[in-house]
Amino acid sequence: MPSFDERVERVESIVGASLPPEYVAFLKSGPPVYDDAFGVPFREDIWNVTDYLELSAGRDYLQLDSMCESVASFFPPYAVPIASDHAGNFFCLYVAGEFSGQVHWWDHERDPDETATEFVATSLSAFLSGIRPIPDDV
Repeated sequence: MPSFDERVERVESIVGASLPPEYVAFLKSGPPVYDDAFGVPFREDIWNVTDYLELSAGRDYLQLDSMCESVASFFPPYAVPIASDHAGNFFCLYVAGEFSGQVHWWDHERDPDETATEFVATSLSAFLSGIRPIPDDV
């Protein structure tokens, strides 16, 4: 199995830009342990964050390098999937370009040529610090 650093380089090669040190440190520390009861403020609501992508020996479908390779042909340029919601959409960290450093939401139910995303947070740290329990009445 490739080393952590080799896997980071693979992701960077796929997206065409370097991953921010803050995100690499997040990947090294391992994903937070949450369940479906946690979410992030988005669209005047709390949207659940079900899974964080990782670079580990964990579950195959959560591996960042494999996911980047799978979505590269239809994801917006420089967008790195970092987490998913309950419906299979992704929260993405832009690592270069116009939205560099921001976290956006990408809807998988869109036209094939549609690459638009929606703003969620100004940074990875703002996204992570916004994670909170979803109220029971939501």
